[in-house]
Amino acid sequence: MPALRSSTAKGERAYRTAWSAVKHTHEKVGDHWEPKAEPGPSDPQAALSGEQARRGERETFGGVDVLGHTRQELYERARSLGVEGASRMGKEDLARAIQRKQ
Repeated sequence: MPALRSSTAKGERAYRTAWSAVKHTHEKVGDHWEPKAEPGPSDPQAALSGEQARRGERETFGGVDVLGHTRQELYERARSLGVEGASRMGKEDLARAIQRKQ
């Protein structure tokens, strides 16, 4: 017999589902969320579905749209935020740096 889920587990699932939906249509820019030019997953975690998504094993980059931007776009955004060493960073490192600055 399967274990009953607590109301907390149901609440957590609803919370994750809602944020997944937001991150497919919006990107965090500074202290607010802006609509994306094209909808789609923003990071490797948001691209997953089913059991893999529920495990939450991938990085989310704090709402920075890693998959929807080129390295150059992320680089320019990092530079505008004053990220040091941005020219030597890859996409994921740039996204992490942007996440920290926001």
